[in-house]
Amino acid sequence: MTSQMSFGFDWDTSVREHIRKLPKLPSHIRYVDEYDEDWRTIESPYQSDVWQLNFDTTRVNINFSKFEDLDVRYLLKHFMFWLLGRNATGYAARCFGALLTIKQSQSETWFLKAIDMPIEEWKLHWDGSWCDSPAEINVHTIKLLLNFFCELSIGHFCTDKQDFIRFLPVRYAKGSRGVQSGEVILTLTEETAIVCYLDEMARKSNNLDDAELLKASLLCISYQHGLRPVQICRLNLAEFTIFEGVDGIKTAHFQAHRAKKRTPEARFGFKRRVKREWSPILVEYLTRRQHSKVWKHSERAKDTKFFPVERSKITTLIGDTTEAITGVRRTAIPLRHTAAQRLVDSGANAEEVAEFLGHSHTKTSLCYFEASPTQAEKLNQALAVSPIYSAISEVAKTKTIDKQKLLRMPADQQVGGVPHGIPISGIGACGIGQSMCAKHPALSCYTCPKFLPVSERSVHSTVFDNLRQVVRFFFDASQGDNQSPAFVQLKTTLEAIKQIIVDIPSEEVGSEHE
Repeated sequence: MTSQMSFGFDWDTSVREHIRKLPKLPSHIRYVDEYDEDWRTIESPYQSDVWQLNFDTTRVNINFSKFEDLDVRYLLKHFMFWLLGRNATGYAARCFGALLTIKQSQSETWFLKAIDMPIEEWKLHWDGSWCDSPAEINVHTIKLLLNFFCELSIGHFCTDKQDFIRFLPVRYAKGSRGVQSGEVILTLTEETAIVCYLDEMARKSNNLDDAELLKASLLCISYQHGLRPVQICRLNLAEFTIFEGVDGIKTAHFQAHRAKKRTPEARFGFKRRVKREWSPILVEYLTRRQHSKVWKHSERAKDTKFFPVERSKITTLIGDTTEAITGVRRTAIPLRHTAAQRLVDSGANAEEVAEFLGHSHTKTSLCYFEASPTQAEKLNQALAVSPIYSAISEVAKTKTIDKQKLLRMPADQQVGGVPHGIPISGIGACGIGQSMCAKHPALSCYTCPKFLPVSERSVHSTVFDNLRQVVRFFFDASQGDNQSPAFVQLKTTLEAIKQIIVDIPSEEVGSEHE
């Protein structure tokens, strides 16, 4: 980075006098560990050059001895003390890492020169060195440092200059870029695989082992509710409740808390309800969790937490599970972006999305509206004519069976059904038999690996045309809501049928191909 600072006469001595006149640090510093919901103490902060910070099952040592200049070290100790009183502990730890990065790029002397620089010259230095920085945390840390100077009236800074600092421009890379490009949004195939996985886990929740049940529970909460790992980590066991309806079906409700907020007042709780079809996963988990400690993988995790595992472990487990299901590793953050995009695509407004994500400002959620397709594009996707969805190779089948061999198979293995009033038969064979399948016959078969489609394009083309009429009916009846289970199943099935039609060569009649 370039530097364009100018300084007055004997600036070094003057700045060091300002630093040495700072109030003495207290005998101990107290801060809140939001995970333990308790106070932590840093003893003798002036004498100690290593402060241990505890937050969300993580321990970080911030080592001030990495700054060799004693005056700079004392200045930054005051800054960290100031930060801990105003920001979350984890954010303060990140800011210290940014201070080390700034030292490496600018040298320790920069912190002294920053105090001596006249305010009117800061704009020139900012434009030349920081406003285009790709590291967001570095830029925010410098702004916080300047505000710290203002509040303590260090050098040329005073409280009247805080508005000037607030409006220093920042043109770092937007975090929404991945949303707009679609890189962090799960594909239709990935979502379908996750939904099928959660459906299956819900059906056999009582028979899952502890490790499988933990993974399914984490994925369910992350996928449906878009919670950050830190929010999942902080979920309390006492805040989960099971309600039983008049029909005897149990649903899971819980309270989570907003994260990444600077003030405790902004970290309020909000209620969530687990989807009815997936509640058996959480009901079973809660039942076992209340009678066992089998999931406690670390001494740093508390017994009072719903998931008593480290935050890093939660991130890893979600990534491992999605990779095993879809072949693509997706952690909690892409699942969060996808949940928000799903909400926008179904017609939610900016206030609803901001409330769902826990954002303080609606403008933070606007990137999802920019990436959301139009109603016409939604309909095209549902009708399987959108080029975006035309290359779903995962549902393409490399095996087919001719009609004569299909007719010679047992009746239970010949796929047939009447979905939505449309009779469908002779489309292919089932490897396990329809009587053993827990899914909707005919519609679910096209996306099932046990399905062997018949090698006649005309059969699948007829099914394709008939089901498109059903999709049109659902789209009109729901006024464009493309998130209902029936609508999603029809849309996925049409994609699979279309791919099978494409993959069956015209000469492939009367033979079975591997």
